[in-house]
Amino acid sequence: MLGFSWPELMIVSGSVLFLLLLSSELLNWSHIFSPSPHVEECRSPIFSFGYAAHNGPHTWKSCYPESTGYNQSPINIVKELAVAVEQCDDIEWNGYNWVPSSMIMANDGNSVIVCGTWCGPRYPSIEGGPLTDIYNFHSMRFHWGPSDSEGSEHTINHVRYAMELQLIHVKRSLASPLHAILLGAKDAVVIVSSFFDIMPADNPYLDYIVTNLRYITRPGSKIDIPPFPLSWVHHTDGRGYYAYHGSLTQPPCDEIVTWLVNPVPAAISSNQVETRSS
Repeated sequence: MLGFSWPELMIVSGSVLFLLLLSSELLNWSHIFSPSPHVEECRSPIFSFGYAAHNGPHTWKSCYPESTGYNQSPINIVKELAVAVEQCDDIEWNGYNWVPSSMIMANDGNSVIVCGTWCGPRYPSIEGGPLTDIYNFHSMRFHWGPSDSEGSEHTINHVRYAMELQLIHVKRSLASPLHAILLGAKDAVVIVSSFFDIMPADNPYLDYIVTNLRYITRPGSKIDIPPFPLSWVHHTDGRGYYAYHGSLTQPPCDEIVTWLVNPVPAAISSNQVETRSS
């Protein structure tokens, strides 16, 4: 039919059958040489990192090569081996007392994020000290845990605090952390980290956050909250900081962050922590 003689047709058919059998065997053996199941899960269009057994930090190295670097965050800071940045007056906290025109709080599935909008082109920013440029405020993340002693990502002498607040700043020439990731510059992002320790009384400066948590229990949900200045949740009174070069603490874990870690904790009550956990 295609111009083949009967013997030629038999040869062609036999070759096709052999190739089909060979490919079948290759498929059957492929699982022996395939990468870890975490890699296959990462390739899935529905993969989302998290902190469970199937997508927790132990799986990230298979999904995000950057997470295997030598400057990964968070870290444990050993006071006896670290050098505090005592000259904090050199760090300028510009606009931390400005009240934004609006604020949004959101649940990204792993933490609570707060973003603000300020009138005009100006945003709160930081500069000086160990920083190489001016960095505009982008957003803040609240990291809680299931108990009073399991919230913070960083630790001081292996002590973990009830909550860690991370104020994310991006170099003024960049639009967002995503832009910073695409650029890949080592000094693209500055994150200021503050700890919160358990105290008997509620912290009134956290009221706008805590009282609205019940509206964002579902991942992806968000709500407008009364705006407040950044100085309510981070004091700029010149206390010492630990500074180091590290990474984003969530995938893709790029090592583009200068961390400023304040070792002196602010206050949060057990009731406020329980509100987050409930």
